[in-house]
Amino acid sequence: MKIQHKLVVIPLTVMLLVSTITFVIVERYLESQLIKRNIAELTVLANASLESVRTLETIGTPSDIAHSFQRLAENFSHAGNFRTTYIDANGRVLGDSDISFEQLKHIENHATKEEIKLALDKGQGITERYSSTLGRSMLYVAVRTSEAHFTDSNSHLAHPIIARIARPTASINVAINKLRGTLFLTGVLSLFAVLTLSLFGAKTLNKSVEHSKQLLEQRVIDRTTEISILQSFSGLLNACSTFDEAGEVMNNVIPKLLPGFKGSISIIKSSRNRLDHITSWGGDWTGADRFSPKECWSLRKGHPHISTEFGIQTICQHWEEKPSEQTLCIPLLAQGETIGVLHFVVPFDTDLHEKQDLYNAIAEQTGLTLANIQLQDDLHEQAIRDPLTGLFNRRYMLEALDQAQSRAERNSSEISIIMMDLDHFKLFNDNFGHDAGDHVLKAVSKVLKDSLRQEDIPCRYGGEEFCIVCPETTKEQVIPIAERINKGIRALDLNINQLSLGTVTTSIGIAVYPKQAASVDDTIKVADEALYLAKKNGRDRIEVFQSGDKKTEAKVEIPTSNIKSI
Repeated sequence: MKIQHKLVVIPLTVMLLVSTITFVIVERYLESQLIKRNIAELTVLANASLESVRTLETIGTPSDIAHSFQRLAENFSHAGNFRTTYIDANGRVLGDSDISFEQLKHIENHATKEEIKLALDKGQGITERYSSTLGRSMLYVAVRTSEAHFTDSNSHLAHPIIARIARPTASINVAINKLRGTLFLTGVLSLFAVLTLSLFGAKTLNKSVEHSKQLLEQRVIDRTTEISILQSFSGLLNACSTFDEAGEVMNNVIPKLLPGFKGSISIIKSSRNRLDHITSWGGDWTGADRFSPKECWSLRKGHPHISTEFGIQTICQHWEEKPSEQTLCIPLLAQGETIGVLHFVVPFDTDLHEKQDLYNAIAEQTGLTLANIQLQDDLHEQAIRDPLTGLFNRRYMLEALDQAQSRAERNSSEISIIMMDLDHFKLFNDNFGHDAGDHVLKAVSKVLKDSLRQEDIPCRYGGEEFCIVCPETTKEQVIPIAERINKGIRALDLNINQLSLGTVTTSIGIAVYPKQAASVDDTIKVADEALYLAKKNGRDRIEVFQSGDKKTEAKVEIPTSNIKSI
């Protein structure tokens, strides 16, 4: 049996049992009250009939008095459905409304009747018994007169006089049966009404249960779908290697988990004093592209911040335009460090607390992923860059050359390689110390970054020697680049701790692949030969390798008469 059926059947069974017991108790009570009422009514009638008896002794002869009792009994019974009988103290019947006067002498003496005995003894007697004269059961109420009424010694009557009023029990039973029928009909109608209401309630309850069941099933389905999407989201994020890839995944997945939520992410920089916006979804980003951590309440509080929480509107300062909807900022944490902030813009009628577990799970997974990408970027940067100058290292240069060679072979293009070395750098280190040497290397690396094109690859080849790879660049195109580098380095104003370090110059050698070498490795070698030729020819100059006779020819010569020696 279904639970909703039990909820109907059990109360109905209990109600039916209670109703039956109540019906029996009420029936018994009303029956007793009806009998008491009849007794009380008959008693009143008996007392009333005795009031008429007091005047009968003045009538005359005994015969006259006897006829008067008979007439009085008959007249009195005409008032209702009852039998009136007058009996003297000796039990002789003086008058009876249900028999004729001639039949009175044939009626048995009533002195032995129980109600008569009780009336003579206590003033009132009540019995219910079968009347052989009438052939039916009767309820008898007998009341005697006070002896003070008939004290005349000449009276023809045996004092006191008893008035007995009888009513057929059948009439009482009829009333009881009518009452029982009324009660039964009322009970049936009540049970029918209760049953109808119960069935209606059961139907309504069943609908409610079914609706709740459907809602619960839908919640389970939705929750299962959310978990599946979250698992897929986690797997996709873990596979991302760049912020752009992670942003694309979030742009595709989060709107399915949180429909109606506009979102974006800002990443905190390694300096810890700035956040940069990296991606958004669901709408245009209305906040600042860069902002301070102090401008976001969630970073200040260390936990999510809702702009309209508890009816108090507190908007973060990083929103350039005041949002027309409520905002939610969630710090992105990983291993105890703040990685960034997850921003949401949602309608005011959205219950954010209902979605709290979901957006917290998204924030947790996003924080871990972004921290992992940052760590990968840091490790990648450490693997490919020189820590002192920030230029690419020799390992990266070799990988970049392989890619450039493949591209050059496909496009039939050339690769120019610049090898450069700072002049007399060992002597410079000996005179001013290694800190000054590091300062010069950093300054030279900045000149390289400023002088080169975006596609050029500057690398620290070792010590004070640098290599620059210029993809898809001819000899004629690379020479101006080398000139800018040479002039930029010579123009450096180097100072450390208010001490002038003088002027630094550089020697440069250039070679072009594949015109001057069969491989990029050989191109580096011949560019290095051109570099040594530049040093041999006086330094502070540029030499381009010539492949015809395996000799180098100076294509650019820079006067050295006004160069300050270091």
